[in-house]
Amino acid sequence: MKNKSKRKQVLAGTLLLTVASFIAKLLSAVYRIPFQNMVGNIGFYVYQQIYPIYGIGMTFALTGLPVFISKLVADTPDPNDQIALVHRIQAVLRVICGFIFCILQFGAGIMSHAMADDRLLPVIRAVSWMFLLIPFLSSWRGYFQGKLDMKPTAYSQVVEQVIRVTVILAVAFWAARSLVNPYKMGTIAMLSAPIAGLAALMIVRSWVKKADIPRPSKPDQTAHLLHRVLLEGGTICLVTAVMLLLQLVDSFTLVSGLRDIGYSLAHAQNLKGIYDRSQTLVQMGLVVSTASVTAVMPSLAVANKKRQDVTFGHIATTSFRVNFALSLAMSVGLFVIMPQINTLLFSSGELNLTISVYCLSIVFASMLFVVNTILQSQNIYTPVMAAIIIGFLFKILTNRLAVDQFGIIGSSYSTVASLAIMLLVLIAMTSHELLKLFSGQQFGKLILILIVMAASVWLVATGINLADLVENSRLESFVITVICVPLGMGIFFIGCKWLNVFTLREWLTIPMVSRFIKIKGANSNEN
Repeated sequence: MKNKSKRKQVLAGTLLLTVASFIAKLLSAVYRIPFQNMVGNIGFYVYQQIYPIYGIGMTFALTGLPVFISKLVADTPDPNDQIALVHRIQAVLRVICGFIFCILQFGAGIMSHAMADDRLLPVIRAVSWMFLLIPFLSSWRGYFQGKLDMKPTAYSQVVEQVIRVTVILAVAFWAARSLVNPYKMGTIAMLSAPIAGLAALMIVRSWVKKADIPRPSKPDQTAHLLHRVLLEGGTICLVTAVMLLLQLVDSFTLVSGLRDIGYSLAHAQNLKGIYDRSQTLVQMGLVVSTASVTAVMPSLAVANKKRQDVTFGHIATTSFRVNFALSLAMSVGLFVIMPQINTLLFSSGELNLTISVYCLSIVFASMLFVVNTILQSQNIYTPVMAAIIIGFLFKILTNRLAVDQFGIIGSSYSTVASLAIMLLVLIAMTSHELLKLFSGQQFGKLILILIVMAASVWLVATGINLADLVENSRLESFVITVICVPLGMGIFFIGCKWLNVFTLREWLTIPMVSRFIKIKGANSNEN
C-alpha cells in the first residue's frame, strides 16, 4: 500500500512538473513573436545577442542542476544529511556562479567587442545579476524534487516565466511607443531575468521556511561533490543548453563574419535579427519533445534500477521513434510553408531558406534529448559530455568559414552539422544497443509519407498564392497557414495509420492524436 501511494505521488509530481515545464517553455518561445513585431529586427538582434547567456543560466537553475541535485538527495536517506548536502552544493555553486558573474560584469567590454558591437556592454552586465540567484534556486528546487515535492519547482518556474515575459513585453511596448534606443531597451529587458528570478526565489523560500535547516556538515566531501557537479550536473546542463551554446557561437561570430564579407554593421545587425527568428521556431518545435522526454525519464530510471530490461527497451524505443517521426514531420512542414510562416509571424518573408535549414535542427536536437535521457537513466554521462563538446568545437571552428563561403545560410549549415555530429559521436561512443532504437522500415515509410505531405501542402499553398484572393501579404499568409497546417497534419497521421508506421503503444503516447486512435482503433502490429 505504501509503495502504491509513493508511486501515485511520483506520477502526480511528474505530471505537475511536465505541465509547468511545458507552459514555461511555450511562454519562453511564443513571447518573442510579439516582441520582434514591436522592436523590429535591430531590437530583436540586440536582445538575441545576449539571450544565450540568459538561457544557459536558466538551464542551470530550472532543469539541469535541479535534476542532478534531486538524484543526490533521493540517494541520501537521512533528512539531516540531505539538508547538509544542499548547503555543500550551494557552497560549490556560489563559487562557480560568482566566477561567471565576475566574468560578465568585468569582462563585458571584451565580450561586446568580440561580438563586434561595443554597445552591447550594458546588456551583458544587466543579465549577469541573474547568476547570483542560481545557487539558491537550483539547490532548493533540486532538494524538493528529490523529496518528491514538485510544487516549489513547478510554481516558481511558471511564475518566473510569466513575470519575465510580462516585463519584456511591457518594455518592448514602451520602447516602440517612445522610440527608445534599442540598446537601452535591451538592457532593461534583460533586467527582467534577475527580477523574475527574485520572485521565483521568494516562492521557493516559502517552502524552505517550513523545513528544519541544520548547519552544513561533512566539509571533507566537497571536493568529491565538485567533481560530480561538474561531470554529472554539467552534462545534464550541457544537453539542455545545447541549442543555446550554438546560438552563443553565432552571437560571437556571425555579425563579424558578415562584416568580413562586405556588409555594413547596420546591414549585418539587421540580417542577424532576421536570422534569429529561426531560434524562436526551433524552440517552439522542441517544446513537445522536451516535455516528452521529461515525462518518460522517471519510468526509464525505475525500469533500469529494477533491471526490467524489456520494459526499459519498450519505453526507450517508443520515445525515440515517436519523437523522431514528429520532429521530422515538423521540420519538413516548416520547410515547405516557411515563406508564409515567416511573413505571418514576423511581418516579412526574408531569409526563408536560411531559417528553413536552421529548423532542421529540430530533428537532431530532439534525438539528442531522447538519447541523452536514455543514457542518463542508466547513469551514463561521459559520452554525452564528450559528444556535445566535439559538436560545439565543430561549430566554433566552422561557423566563420561557412559564413565566408555561403553567406548567412552558412551559419545554419554549421548549426545543423554540429548537432548531427553530436548525435553520431554519441551513438558511436555508446553501446550499439542504441542503433536498435532506429527502424529503417519506419524511416522508409516516413519518407514516403513526408514526400506526399510536402507536395500536397506546397501545391495548395502555391495555388492560393497564385489565385491572389487576398491583397495583404500577411493576411494571405494567415489563410495559407490555417489551411495548410491542418492539411499537412492530417496527411501525415492518416499516412502513418495506413502504412502502420506506429505500434499501438506508440500511438498512445502522441498527445491528442491518441484519443482519436483509441476511439477509432489502431493496428497493433509491433514494427
